[in-house]
Amino acid sequence: MGLLRSCSRLLAIAAIVAAGLVIGACSGGSNSSNVSSSSTPTTTPYVSAQATVIGKSTAVVVNPAVSAALKRAGITVTAVAPATANTTLRFPVSGGQIVKATLDGTIDHSGGLTFRHSGKSVRLISFVINTKMKQLTATVGGQSMPVFDLNHARLKHAGRRHGTVVASKIKLTVTSHAAAALNSALGVSTFKTGMNFGIATLTIAYARGHR
Repeated sequence: MGLLRSCSRLLAIAAIVAAGLVIGACSGGSNSSNVSSSSTPTTTPYVSAQATVIGKSTAVVVNPAVSAALKRAGITVTAVAPATANTTLRFPVSGGQIVKATLDGTIDHSGGLTFRHSGKSVRLISFVINTKMKQLTATVGGQSMPVFDLNHARLKHAGRRHGTVVASKIKLTVTSHAAAALNSALGVSTFKTGMNFGIATLTIAYARGHR
């Protein structure tokens, strides 16, 4: 009987030791896995095709038929600085992001336009050209809205050198949102959806190597 008790004690001790070894091995494997996972570096892929827009301007030659219609209705148009309105409307480019090969992206502008009629006025500022969506949006009364659709059918790259791209023959047509907002605010019916407002030339300077 004494021998049986001794054997039982030895078996129990061996089982406890074995269990401890198994637990230690599992615990060590878990820590090793955590260390490996946390040490894996994360990187942001670099997109070499994209560039940050840093300047130049968008020039718009207003359709003579639109100029005549505005004059008949007694509507005046003035520039919001630093934009200028002489024979050509010119809006300075203030920033944005584009794909150099296709010009897809957004181009931000400073300044804007103010339309006035019989003591009423509407100011359009913060122009943003989205070449992929083919629209020019502006802030009107504190809200952003599409003002012009961009007809790219005749868009041409006039040049691409020294970090500058020029795109010409961009037709601007008035959107339904802009026509409704301008007519309502000015008390007129002059603005029509699809009205050919003018032709734009976009000159962009970009910084190479930016994401």
